[in-house]
Amino acid sequence: MKLSFLSAALPLLIFASPVSFAKNTCTIESFQSIDIEPTTTAAKIDRENDQIQIKRKPPMRCANITFTTSNTRNRIGHQMANKFEAQFFDHTSATSHSISFDEDKLKAGYIRVGPNNPVEAYVCFTTADTPIKEISCDVK
Repeated sequence: MKLSFLSAALPLLIFASPVSFAKNTCTIESFQSIDIEPTTTAAKIDRENDQIQIKRKPPMRCANITFTTSNTRNRIGHQMANKFEAQFFDHTSATSHSISFDEDKLKAGYIRVGPNNPVEAYVCFTTADTPIKEISCDVK
């Protein structure tokens, strides 16, 4: 009787352990902001004052990031494109829209990420007048 109770209770203890419910987290280890200046400008002509205003678009805000996840596994590279968020110094935020990895680390579209496998990526967010203050990630 004790053996059958133990054999029935053991799987429940394993599945109910804190490790099995641990949330998979993503951590930005470091980032370096990269600003891509626009190549086009716009001109507005004010005929009343005989003036021309030249308007330049704000730079595209990108970054080289190094990140880890709490669980090691292979992840599909392009599916992480919108899993990063940049907070700017003006308290606005933007979600990433593109990501690229070192081709040597990308194997058949998959990238291995984990606590002992930090990954470097190039991520772009949006055009903004203010620089990036911090970056967070939500890679599961």
